[in-house]
Amino acid sequence: SRGRITISTVAPDPDCFEALSRSGCVLAWSVHAADDALRRSLVPTTRHSMTELRDGLKRALEGRTKNQRQAMIEVVLIEGVNDGPEHAAQLRDFLLPLTEATRHAKVMVDLIPYNAVDHARDYKKPSFERVRDFQEVLIAGGIFTFVR
Repeated sequence: SRGRITISTVAPDPDCFEALSRSGCVLAWSVHAADDALRRSLVPTTRHSMTELRDGLKRALEGRTKNQRQAMIEVVLIEGVNDGPEHAAQLRDFLLPLTEATRHAKVMVDLIPYNAVDHARDYKKPSFERVRDFQEVLIAGGIFTFVR
């Protein structure tokens, strides 16, 4: 069934969510940071603000049936880049309007500790404690969060 398929995107524009939502699949958004400047450095193709993109996802979820209002927010955590408590608080605060304003929406955060690769030697995997602390900030804010 389509509800078992997930479509992931970095969201090139706010309208992409609406187009993808017509598929009936679970929507996944690779956010990586709630802060506009940090997200632009991590996702250089970003052309829209995070608020514009979040509002596009919100519209897409509102247009779905109650049972299809689910979205996964994906965050690759990189040591010293986007894995701090301040980043977790920014993400929590960024997601709250989405979860509060969209009735019956199920928003989950998938935290993905970075896996080192040869061509990006400046990036490192965060410690288990940093990932757990990040997760705890989100859970304390009422956001369902798991670590991949």
